[in-house]
Amino acid sequence: MSLELKAGPTSLERLETAISRLLQKHGFFPVDRSNPEFPAGLTALLLTEDPQRNLEVLDACVILPEALKPVGNQIARWVAGPEFSAPLMQQYGVPRAPAVVFLRDGQFVGVLNGIRDWNEYQNEIARLLTGPAKPKPIGIPVRAASTQGACA
Repeated sequence: MSLELKAGPTSLERLETAISRLLQKHGFFPVDRSNPEFPAGLTALLLTEDPQRNLEVLDACVILPEALKPVGNQIARWVAGPEFSAPLMQQYGVPRAPAVVFLRDGQFVGVLNGIRDWNEYQNEIARLLTGPAKPKPIGIPVRAASTQGACA
C-alpha cells in the first residue's frame, strides 16, 4: 500500500476561489482594468494581494460581505485581485492590503485597512458612508539617499 501526497491549492488559487465567491454569492463586481470607472453613489472597493504575504486577505473576503449586509443595496461592491490592487493602492494612498476603499460618486471618502473588531467595522462603515468626501492620503515612498551600507 502506498500513500500518494498531492499538493493543495496555492495561496493565489485560494484567493481566486474567495473572489469567485464574492462575485457569485455576494454580488461584487470585478475590477478588470487598472483604471476602472466606479458608478455614481456609494462604492466599497476591496483591495487584495497574495495571501501568502498576508493571510488577512482571505479573512477580508469572508468578513466584508457580512459587514456590508446592514447597508443592503445602498452600496456597490467591487473587488480587485492582486494584479489590479497595486495601482489602486497607490492611487488611493493605501499602505497595505487588505483594504476597503470607500468612494462616493467616484470620490475618495475613506479607507479601512486590515482586519478589525466587528464593532469597529460597523462604526467605521457608518461614519464613512455618511461623512463627506475627503482628499485621499498622500503616499510618500521612503528611500535611502544611497544604498551604501543599507540592507537590500
